[in-house]
Amino acid sequence: MTANRGIHASVQGELDCLCGAYCVVNMLSWLYDGRVKRRPLMNRLLQAYQQRWPLHEWLTEGIDEKRLDWLITQVLRKGHYHRQFPVQISKPFDGSRGLVEGRVFSEMRRFLAVTDHSRLIMLSDQFHWSLLTRMDEETLWFFDSNGRSSMPRKAFSLRAGATRRQLFPEAIYFIEREF
Repeated sequence: MTANRGIHASVQGELDCLCGAYCVVNMLSWLYDGRVKRRPLMNRLLQAYQQRWPLHEWLTEGIDEKRLDWLITQVLRKGHYHRQFPVQISKPFDGSRGLVEGRVFSEMRRFLAVTDHSRLIMLSDQFHWSLLTRMDEETLWFFDSNGRSSMPRKAFSLRAGATRRQLFPEAIYFIEREF
């Protein structure tokens, strides 16, 4: 056996589809400077999900925005996490028709234009849920469970097939810490 055999350790996303859960955990961690206890929050998300749907579906297929909305309501908008780590969550493009890509990205940039780390955007493409921390005309920067730190803006589109990563307006969440 050789020391360098070309193998690497598995990372989140290779063996599971829990990036949506990691997004919620990382969101509160980012907004509250690491004060949230990550493992108990992850456990609470998994328990809540399992009360309504088979957990293996999330592990193998991921989570769509409708189930994530329900989970956010059950875990973040009630009880301990609502009292200790309050956040405002909106979906500004949900239900909108005829969205223009430039307007969507412009509104996203405007929302993130604060400098106190009190805002994030959670979004999904067809592969992965991510947290967007900042952006400019050319680059999107992430706080991401799979290690991605930035990507070119032109890698994303609202239109299917236009780029490698399609964004879904109903899966763009504006998140703000309440002070």
